[in-house]
Amino acid sequence: MTDTDREDALVDYVSQMDENACIVVALAKEKQTNASTVVYVDKDGNDATITVYDFKYHEWKSSDTFDNLAASLLGNPDYGTVIAYFNEVVNESEIEAGTKIKIPVLSANSSNRNNRIYAEPERQENYGVDIKISDDGDFDLSGGDIKTLDGRKNLTQAIALRLTTASNKRIRLSAYGIRSTIGDPMAVESYLTGAIEQTILADPRIAEVNELTFRGDKDRLYLEVVYTDINGDRGEYKGEI
Repeated sequence: MTDTDREDALVDYVSQMDENACIVVALAKEKQTNASTVVYVDKDGNDATITVYDFKYHEWKSSDTFDNLAASLLGNPDYGTVIAYFNEVVNESEIEAGTKIKIPVLSANSSNRNNRIYAEPERQENYGVDIKISDDGDFDLSGGDIKTLDGRKNLTQAIALRLTTASNKRIRLSAYGIRSTIGDPMAVESYLTGAIEQTILADPRIAEVNELTFRGDKDRLYLEVVYTDINGDRGEYKGEI
């Protein structure tokens, strides 16, 4: 085994360790949601539990009742006690008009449950959501808000970031990115092909690299990559490093 082979094996091993660490952190973050269990009284007068994933504010009107709000906002008047218990209010007559109360959200969705970059397989959304990076390499801001990317666009951006970041340039993610020797004029074609393919496959959303072509122009390398993602769809990346 050559020194290059040993280096590649070590990079693969460290990259897998980094990926496993990121997954552990992502799983921990997923638990940091607004989800909570609320105990309430059901329509039969029995204690019951329900999961509340989030909440929205509602400004109380003098004509409001918990049952009416539950019917109009939650689709079930029996959930009036859920609203009451969630707001820790025993008697709705104590609420003054104009007071903001919390209306529980009783259904899970991507905004209140999926905090991982890579969604769980059973959720069938494997591309994830990430911050959009502008052409100058900074966060993409629009109207004062940070824009995000999802779907295939997010995966395309992730590939571009890996290929344009030299390895060992990120703190605690030393295996992230492409080997800095990629621009070495003495590198052979097989070495370049292996380095690029290895960098792309480091993203767990990529199942296979189908086609890979490149050409050099001075210190720039122009790439065209066709890949299959974990959804079985084929994608294409064109760029330069």
